Amino acid sequence: MDKRTDPVEIIARVGGVTPYSDRERAFGTWVHLASKAGWQVVEADDFAADGDRGEIGAVDIEGVRYVIRLGPRVRRLLYDVVDGHMEKRDVLAVAAWAEPVVTEESAPGWYSTEAN
Repeated sequence: MDKRTDPVEIIARVGGVTPYSDRERAFGTWVHLASKAGWQVVEADDFAADGDRGEIGAVDIEGVRYVIRLGPRVRRLLYDVVDGHMEKRDVLAVAAWAEPVVTEESAPGWYSTEAN
């Protein structure tokens, strides 16, 4: 059994609760964390990221491609003053994360035409 953290479990907390515009830094931070976890990470140069879908790049990790996304993903406690009183609430903060590109090669049997 592999003891490394699975790439989909690696979350790069790169921003606060407002939109985060430094996509290159967010991508680099995620790649650094994945490499530090022991994965061989190679940037996929042939990938065209769609910023409207939150994509900031793609990587190939030991035979599987992952799309790296950026957006609201992690919980953070926000302190706010409302009517002169301090209130706190949970909100989503910005992070970068990976989602696998599911193909017949990366997920054998997933696209089977046979009915179960």
